[in-house]
Amino acid sequence: MTVDLSGRGAAFLEFWRERHLCSLTTVRPDGTAHVVPVGVTLEPAAGLARVITFRRSRKVALIKGRDGVTAGERFTEARSAGLSFGDDADAFDGELSEIEARGGAIAAAENASGRVASRPGSAPGVPVAVCQIDGPRWSTLEGLAVVRDDPAAVAEAVRRYAERYRAPRVNPERVVLEISITRVLGTL
Repeated sequence: MTVDLSGRGAAFLEFWRERHLCSLTTVRPDGTAHVVPVGVTLEPAAGLARVITFRRSRKVALIKGRDGVTAGERFTEARSAGLSFGDDADAFDGELSEIEARGGAIAAAENASGRVASRPGSAPGVPVAVCQIDGPRWSTLEGLAVVRDDPAAVAEAVRRYAERYRAPRVNPERVVLEISITRVLGTL
């Protein structure tokens, strides 16, 4: 369920309009946190946060998967099914191409487990958090992220990014992470 941000107050909304660098936290296949600096925009009325990035980024690979299954789940399931990823498996870099190349065995692991990123009746997406800090003021938005690549969604995200930060350079590989906010933490 998306959180209604309309009642958070003017200070909260202004903080999310000010130009601040943020962090995005996703989870790697081994369960450790993957934290990267990003620009985040907030659409309070819709309960959405957005991050623009490129489609082959690690953050996208950790969020996006075939049929709602995250890259991390496919890696774990394929490994438990006996698929070898070489000596550097623990250094798995999250790129989908690495997993997709092993499609048959991974598909079998997916079908055997039936695991997906969301259950019927729940919002789709993978749990993430975005955070921004300015001295004693801080705010963390937790939610469920999905990757959107349709031109309208990307254009809207770029428009909002340009309003908060600056116009980004043209990137034909651009996608947007849309985060349906489920929890708000912080001092505002």
